[in-house]
Amino acid sequence: MECRVGLVGLGWFAGIIARALEERGGGHCRLLAVCDIEPERAKEFGERFGTDRVYGKPEELMEDPDIDIVAIATPPHLHFELAFSAFQKGKNVFLEKPGALRREEMEELIKVCKKKNLRATIDYVMRRNPLYLVLKMICENKIFGLLERASLENYAHDDHLIPSHWFWDYEKSGGIWVEHGVHFFDLTNWLLGRPKKVVALNIKREGSEIVDRVMGFCLHDEGTVVDYYHGFTKPEPFEKTTFSFAFERAYAKVSGWIPVRLEIDALVNAKTDSFLRGEVMGKAKSFLPGIKVKLEVEKVEEYERERVFTGRGKTFEVAGRYRYVFSTEQDRWEVYRACVAEGLKDLSMAARGLKEDCDVTLNDALRALEVALEMEKAAVKL
Repeated sequence: MECRVGLVGLGWFAGIIARALEERGGGHCRLLAVCDIEPERAKEFGERFGTDRVYGKPEELMEDPDIDIVAIATPPHLHFELAFSAFQKGKNVFLEKPGALRREEMEELIKVCKKKNLRATIDYVMRRNPLYLVLKMICENKIFGLLERASLENYAHDDHLIPSHWFWDYEKSGGIWVEHGVHFFDLTNWLLGRPKKVVALNIKREGSEIVDRVMGFCLHDEGTVVDYYHGFTKPEPFEKTTFSFAFERAYAKVSGWIPVRLEIDALVNAKTDSFLRGEVMGKAKSFLPGIKVKLEVEKVEEYERERVFTGRGKTFEVAGRYRYVFSTEQDRWEVYRACVAEGLKDLSMAARGLKEDCDVTLNDALRALEVALEMEKAAVKL
C-alpha cells in the first residue's frame, strides 16, 4: 500500500517534489493533496499535477484523514510550526532543510515525533547521490590514507533574490549558514563525523546589510580541515559548485551542486584499483534507482613493478597513477528528482513499518543545524 502525500507550500521546490512523485513514486508514494495560502497558485498547481484536493490552510490539509505524509516546502521559519502540527495530527513528515531555525525547536520535533511513534526525514539529497557514496566508501576504508583537507566553493545565483526576499531575512531563513550550509554540513557529518572546532567570516554586500558571502573552517578528527565558501552573487547560468578532497594518496573533485561527475587522481596498487572498479562501482550503480553510473579509468602512469613512495613519514607501494571518472548518465535535474523520490520512498517504508527508521533522521538534521549555528555564532562580521 502506497503512502498518500499532502504537500504544503507550492513554490519552486514543491514542483520538484511533485514531479519526483509523478515520475518515481509508484508503489510507494503518490501526491494526494496540495496547500498554499495563495488560492490561484494552489489551484494551478493542483491542476498541473492532477489533484483536486486543494487547501488554502495547512491545518485543513492536516485534518484530511487520507493523508499519511505531510511534505513541507515552505520558507524555513515555518518549518517547526508546521512539522509540529503535522505530528500532533498523527502525520509522518518530509521536511525541506533546515527543518527548524533553532536547536531547541529541532529537539522538540525529535521529542514529539518519537512520542507519537511517527517517522520523519529531511531532504538532504546529497546523501542519496551515488557519487558521494563513492567518497564515503573511500573515507571509511581509508584506501588513500588520511583526508587532509576538503574545500567547498559554492558560487550560487542570486538573480531571483530581490532585497526584500525572505532568503536575506535572518528571522525567516536563518542566514546562509543555516538555510543553505546545512546541506554540506550534513554531508561532511556523514563522511567524517561532527567537527570539533569552527571559525567563520560573514561578509556584507557593499552598501547593504545583506550578508551574501560566508566562509568558514571546520576541524575534524585526525586533523582533517574542511573549508566552505558560499557566495550568492551570480546569475543562474553562471553558478558553479565544486567540492575538492585532498587525501594522502589521491585528489578527488566533485562537480556541481547536484553532482553528476566525480574525478579521482590517485596513486594506486592492485588492491585499491580492484576495490574501486569492483565493490565501489557495484554499490554506486545500484545506490540510486533509475540513475546509471559509469566509470572511466585512465592510466596516467604505470610501473612495471610496484614502487615504494614516502609521504608524511609513511611508505606505501604504488603500481601506478590512475584517473578514475565516475559520472551519471542522467543530467542533474533527473538526479535531483531521483534523490528526492528516494527520500520519500525511504520515509514511506519506515512509516509502513517496512524498516525501523529513515536513513536520514531528525537527529541528522539536528547535527547539521548545530554546526550551522556554531558557524553563525563564531563568524566575524565584515
